[in-house]
Amino acid sequence: MNKRAIKFILALTTLSVLVWAVGEFLIAEFINSYKISVIWGIFCLIACCAYSVWKCPWNVDKVDDEED
Repeated sequence: MNKRAIKFILALTTLSVLVWAVGEFLIAEFINSYKISVIWGIFCLIACCAYSVWKCPWNVDKVDDEED
């Protein structure tokens, strides 16, 4: 795994935990609903996984070498 991929994973993880924590705080403060909290957690997990697959920094050189 190259440095670019590791930086991407760490940045995405940090951002997604921050978004999830802020959302949990707002849900607990204003809505106070367990069901919405679970839905929010599942949404954050799916969004993080989808974004990481969509924007994953691929190692193009390695892929090109395998095709030859």
